[in-house]
Amino acid sequence: MALRRKTTVELDPDALAAAEAALGTKGIKQTIDVALREAARQAALQRGAAYLQEGRQQLADPLEWAAARDPRV
Repeated sequence: MALRRKTTVELDPDALAAAEAALGTKGIKQTIDVALREAARQAALQRGAAYLQEGRQQLADPLEWAAARDPRV
């Protein structure tokens, strides 16, 4: 697991409430953690869909596979 860090952010209370309702979470920390994981998951799904739309059903090599799964890309 990566190192966790504390930070201070200013949040829109209405956006936080909407995110809590959409994600089924309670509290700022849980909502932000789930939202960040969900954003990374959605990006990975979009990359996978792009591969399929290009007609590629398999990734060429392990490095390409790792890049496709990397949420930072």
